Amino acid sequence: MKVANEHLKDVETLTVRVLDNIHNQEDMDKLSALLSESAQARSRYSELVILDSMLHWETSEVLEFEQPVPKTLSFPRLPMVASFAAAIIALCSVWLLQEDSSVATVQAAFNPNHPSENAPPSLAAQSNAQPQGEGDSPPFASDPIAPALEVGGDSPFVRSIATRDEVSRGLMILQENKRFAEGGLVQFHDDVVAWNREEHVSVPTEQGILPLQGDRMIKLSKLTIDVQTQSAESSDAIRILDLRDVIWGKEDTGVSLNTSVYFNQGVGIAHGTTEFSLTLHAIQTTDGANRSIGHKESKLSSDLNPSTWEELSSEFEIPKGTDYLVVALNARKEGSQALLPDFGGHYADQLSLNLVLGDRKTIPL
Repeated sequence: MKVANEHLKDVETLTVRVLDNIHNQEDMDKLSALLSESAQARSRYSELVILDSMLHWETSEVLEFEQPVPKTLSFPRLPMVASFAAAIIALCSVWLLQEDSSVATVQAAFNPNHPSENAPPSLAAQSNAQPQGEGDSPPFASDPIAPALEVGGDSPFVRSIATRDEVSRGLMILQENKRFAEGGLVQFHDDVVAWNREEHVSVPTEQGILPLQGDRMIKLSKLTIDVQTQSAESSDAIRILDLRDVIWGKEDTGVSLNTSVYFNQGVGIAHGTTEFSLTLHAIQTTDGANRSIGHKESKLSSDLNPSTWEELSSEFEIPKGTDYLVVALNARKEGSQALLPDFGGHYADQLSLNLVLGDRKTIPL
């Protein structure tokens, strides 16, 4: 018991040194050894990391709250107050009129004769039939609860509830034919409509990582640590493709998606390699449920050089009957290094998608 207590004290001391960024390589090696030997040590380490995060959050809240208040306050003159109130009333009136118009547009766009799940026609068909004018109201609607996503396989994407919920929301955006929504962009490529989150999760140069091309790159979510399995992983759904209007030719050898992407990791406390992966899920929507009817995961292990990017390519033959295709990027670490704070960051760049329609044509996405 005395030895165990001493080990826990060592874990506490070393963890504090790591969190305060005053550690050396000997500290790192000793902490890694302690964490790999004892589940109790890993549990205590996890508690300290969480406590440190909460203290940082509370400190920032207090600092924000205690901003100095000016001693002298100036009040606008009465005419200015009246003008300001009139402006607010006018803006509210315009907003109410636009909301009524938006609801009417959504109701008018609904088509009860959809062949499969009683849903409105796809955005691609709607765009080709009736182009929206600049003065038209976008088909917004209040977001109901998105239907659950049923997927198979064993990948960070499958294990991430938050990412699957994000995909369910993206599917709902496409199924409701929205042209605008928070967190991404609706894009058109011939007969394919895409929900693209790339710009929403992109950052400029950081952590010593330069974008492979251009001035921005995709930053993956922070790794979620699982103390019991000594692993940490993250998953981000980057694109969802609406394939409902893609015509499958009778003589096609198949419809496939060719994908390539580059990965990199920053320099942080954890100095081990990262397993990056690209997952593709073919989704079929029936009876209001979104189910995976096929998937593929491609992996690579990164090097430790932040100045180099590693390329991962994949070719996926899309099953017939696919309504949507989900593209997700994932990162995973295992072992004692996975238990260390994710300060380095994990990145992707130059995500390229090409939809190949048999021998007929290729659609860059």
